[in-house]
Amino acid sequence: MRYLSFVLFAVLALPAHAQISSGMSERLCLAASQESAFGALVDDLIESDELALTSGEQVLSLSCQDGSSVLEKMVLARQAENLEYAVIDLGLNLTASRVALHGQTLPLKEALQRLGEQGDSDVQDFVQSYLSDLSDEDFNPNLRVSLN
Repeated sequence: MRYLSFVLFAVLALPAHAQISSGMSERLCLAASQESAFGALVDDLIESDELALTSGEQVLSLSCQDGSSVLEKMVLARQAENLEYAVIDLGLNLTASRVALHGQTLPLKEALQRLGEQGDSDVQDFVQSYLSDLSDEDFNPNLRVSLN
């Protein structure tokens, strides 16, 4: 029984500790602001065991070479598909998931709101629309799972 517990723990622990290299970080930063690129890259990294499926908070918090974060790049470039992948497909929660933004760790919803406040009117509209969509069970199936 101890052996089985050890093996199970070891198997579960391995993917959760996948390190994000600087090269991978650069690729994720670039993909964040390119239409439809982020999901494909993350899928490839997960399939090759270079990234854990549970790394959503860490990935959105990555600092890019220009000082912005992956989340910031997605929002400022208004990349809805990339943001949708990061939030929904990686199973993040607007209130429970926490991301780094400008040296602070914030709930995802608050980070999005701050980015919206700092952006131009197009970015503000994008964030408001996106937060509204994420609150809709038809758009965000994670809400159905978390409510049951």
